[in-house]
Amino acid sequence: MMIRMNRFVALVVLAAMVSAASAQTLAQRLQAAGSMSFKINNADYSISIGPNCASSFASGTTGAQNTLTINFLPNSLDFEVTINQIVNSINSNQVVRFNATVSNNGNRITWTAQNIPNPVCAIVSISGNETPFRIDSVYGALIADLSESSCVNDPLGALNRKVDISLSLASGSEVGFNGWVADSVCSTLFFPACARAFNIQLAGYGGRCPAGDVNNDGCVDDADLLEVLFNFGGSGGSADVNSDGIVDDADLLIVLFNFGAGC
Repeated sequence: MMIRMNRFVALVVLAAMVSAASAQTLAQRLQAAGSMSFKINNADYSISIGPNCASSFASGTTGAQNTLTINFLPNSLDFEVTINQIVNSINSNQVVRFNATVSNNGNRITWTAQNIPNPVCAIVSISGNETPFRIDSVYGALIADLSESSCVNDPLGALNRKVDISLSLASGSEVGFNGWVADSVCSTLFFPACARAFNIQLAGYGGRCPAGDVNNDGCVDDADLLEVLFNFGGSGGSADVNSDGIVDDADLLIVLFNFGAGC
């Protein structure tokens, strides 16, 4: 018992040192996981046409869009999606890049849409009617607030892992395009058109429950060390971090080397 206690004290001291150096912001944890699940549950839209897009053409709500797995570009929180993936009623596989800017506290990310390099011809379904548009430019920003949650299987079912970060969109988030109402092949342009989606309702999840998080609370801390120590020498169970059939030094080391992760 004394040997076990001495080991515990040494590990706690060492772990505190590791923790101070390894704490991450929510944005850093989101990036480290490499991907997030993403679904627009609903949004308002409006389409205007004519000179300066002054005349209302259509408006309504988009309804739920398809769930996406967003994979971040290397060493960043930037990502690329097609226009159709963002708004399913627009038939266009043109890729749009969203560049990320992170707030100072790491709890808010603004993803800004980058303009497309060339105009694209697309078909937009409006209340069951298909209307050809030439999309000349895209714009917009998704402003996401990050919050920490307990470790759960991805609620959207897009990620094959447990997640511990949820995203919600802040006011001011919207995406849209400017272009022309056109014929079916966009060889003839009839009049200018502008469209935007706003009041976007988003569900998003990311992060990754860290290795060594024995009790699945999203944070590798003293509670996880204690659970391993109190079950030391046992067989299996949640304290068997590496699932080799015994709770031993290998499990202690995994908790120690990840101490502070997710906290």
